[in-house]
Amino acid sequence: MQPQWILACDIDDTLTGDRVALDQLTQQLTQLRQQGQLFLILPTARAVPDVVSGFEDEGLPVPDAISTQVGTEIYLPPFDGDLTPLPAWERHLRRNFSRQEAMSFLEGIDGLVMQSDKYNTQFKVSCFLDKTPDPDAAADLIQQRVDDANAGDTYRVIWSSTRFLDIVPTEAGKGNAIKFVVDHFDLASRPVYVAGDSGNDRTMFDEFGQGIVVGNAQPELKRLKNESPGPDIYFAQNCCAAAVLEGLRHFGLLN
Repeated sequence: MQPQWILACDIDDTLTGDRVALDQLTQQLTQLRQQGQLFLILPTARAVPDVVSGFEDEGLPVPDAISTQVGTEIYLPPFDGDLTPLPAWERHLRRNFSRQEAMSFLEGIDGLVMQSDKYNTQFKVSCFLDKTPDPDAAADLIQQRVDDANAGDTYRVIWSSTRFLDIVPTEAGKGNAIKFVVDHFDLASRPVYVAGDSGNDRTMFDEFGQGIVVGNAQPELKRLKNESPGPDIYFAQNCCAAAVLEGLRHFGLLN
């Protein structure tokens, strides 16, 4: 039996931040999964060990699929032992991406700091821009360098929370990773609802067009209110997991 609907929900500052609300949400989502009504995906910027440890340490709901590292890795159950990314997704991303070329777009930017090796993977170049004189201008410069190199068909620049910048394959990103999972399980006929708080969640809304922007969202995601007004994107009053509960009730998915 196929699930009735799909939820793709970011973790940090979307699920996390309100443990009482998260415990309530996790209980309801787990029940819906057990009943076969819900297919749950957790798309996140985290590395996969930090997601798996969060099931016990933070009360995160156990999903049907995880997309980590801003949509550059996909993991399917069981979520124990030595976890291996979905090979079909890696093959999909491997076509044109060059870490060396991606790194070249970051050269000579004063104050740029690379993120740890944990977040710099074969398909993701990640840095901090919050120590640059003007983080937004630095992000714009990196995007301009990609455009000037006519490399927009190869590299996607993701700017989030006025701090985090990632360069990933154009085929990557949370939205594309979720779509790959949906197609992988032959669930394209089922409605997909997304929930997020920051710029790296934007591709989810662009891809599926319906979901929940939490009340504590970053300005770059709240801009959707002006850019994509309409009933299919719900801007919650509450924050974090309480906002997800609020939004799912708004859409009639939870009582």
